[in-house]
Amino acid sequence: MTEMPWGALFGLLFMTMGPIRAIAVFSKVGEIDATPGVRALAGRSALLVAGAFGLTVVMGNAVLAAWGVSFPVLIGAGGLVLVALSLQALIVPATPIPPLDPARTPAASVAFPGLFPPIAVSVPLIFATPFPGWEAKLGILALGLGLIAVNWLLMLRAKMILGAIGPVPLQLFGAVFGVLQLALGLQFMRDAVAMLAAATSP
Repeated sequence: MTEMPWGALFGLLFMTMGPIRAIAVFSKVGEIDATPGVRALAGRSALLVAGAFGLTVVMGNAVLAAWGVSFPVLIGAGGLVLVALSLQALIVPATPIPPLDPARTPAASVAFPGLFPPIAVSVPLIFATPFPGWEAKLGILALGLGLIAVNWLLMLRAKMILGAIGPVPLQLFGAVFGVLQLALGLQFMRDAVAMLAAATSP
């Protein structure tokens, strides 16, 4: 039996819900990192993302099966979302984000889609579907929750990090990730078409 491609899973999770997003989002929350409101909002947002990720891994495949969504269609949908997000990042100029007041900002509006975009829902499902056992699910959970924990630590120091490195590295990473996501999205869509064609051929 083919083994779980953990490296590919980590790379996709890192691109779609990793530290780059966390730093970019929380660099606009509050004025200083040490503000109690900033730290509280970071904690609530991280917990929401962890809960959403956990539900996706544990219940996502059962929901897809109940709806009759096939694995090729799931891959195709994930590829379509990747292509749309990457084209938006590469073509549409980034809109400056106004500073957010942590006391008035709901954690859900920060977590979704800022920290946990729609493609982050597709990624664990795509990898969990061919490996339905609990061993694989627990591994995916550990990987995702570990990444969320790192994100939380960086969210608490986002303005300090951005002040030290400047915005250029984040912009470069964003451009590189945009190209990689576009390529992966097209590959997913190609694989989905090939799977559907193989399934329907006599």
